[in-house]
Amino acid sequence: MRVIKTESCPVCGEREFLSFELGGDGTDLRRCERCHTVFAPDYYHPDEIYVDGYMFGQTGQFGPPDVRDPLFAEYLKQVARRRMSIIEGATGIRAGSVLDVGCGAGEVLLAAREQGWLVQGVEPERSGAELSRERGLPVEIAYLEESGIPERSFDVVSAFHVLEHVPDSRAFLRTLQRWAKPGGFVAIEVPNFKSIQRREHKERWMGYRPREHIVHFTPATLANVFESSGLEPTSVRTPAYVGPPQHLEHALDDLVRHGRFRRVVECFSPTDPDGSGIRRPNRAGWALLRAMEAFHDRAGVGSVVLCVGQVPR
Repeated sequence: MRVIKTESCPVCGEREFLSFELGGDGTDLRRCERCHTVFAPDYYHPDEIYVDGYMFGQTGQFGPPDVRDPLFAEYLKQVARRRMSIIEGATGIRAGSVLDVGCGAGEVLLAAREQGWLVQGVEPERSGAELSRERGLPVEIAYLEESGIPERSFDVVSAFHVLEHVPDSRAFLRTLQRWAKPGGFVAIEVPNFKSIQRREHKERWMGYRPREHIVHFTPATLANVFESSGLEPTSVRTPAYVGPPQHLEHALDDLVRHGRFRRVVECFSPTDPDGSGIRRPNRAGWALLRAMEAFHDRAGVGSVVLCVGQVPR
């Protein structure tokens, strides 16, 4: 596979950096001396990764699990609704217009449409884009600059789990701004390098994705690249998105909370009657889990960083 070397920081262009190991296996990452962003020393050419089947778990080590799996699809819908609620809270906009860049199978667009938004998607990976279209969503199969979608047209331009794949962060954010209305907003979500998950799992962290993920952001470094790209951050959150249809183990794994906390939540998590031993939190159980998620959010250590920034007028 074709490998591209990362010669300078993907955020600020600095060529001075510190190398370090993510775990104890020789895993190599770099931290920029100027802006402190963490990035990979090299990555695979995009044509080797983003091929048909990427969204369906059909490309080996790359991409998410199969988004068509019914249980995973239901979870993604719940996550998308949470994302839109955070965006509405950060922007003060209700039932506006949103362009989702790299929209995949369209979960965010579906959630936005449910909440009264006018929606448009763009996705270069054909299989994901076609699934979005099958769901009745307006999606262009193209990169944004080649999509023909009119610029300066949307209240919100979003990109979920795209920026970590991009070798020039500021250029990408400046491109997104061109499609937002003056005074509109850009919303970005990425894995959180400061997360309790990353610190616990090290090289097994699900956000690591060697030679696929190029840049690893924290709340501070993502806010920094927003500012250096001309965006004014209005909200920086680190949610974990715990909730149904997860079972207790999934939620505890996402929060990296076991021990005494597990024993407390188990009291509010009845076992499935089918003999599987799976526990599912009841209303009180989910309240405890979401309280822990809120604590992680305030501490900046949740599983992802979702930053919303305003475009200049």
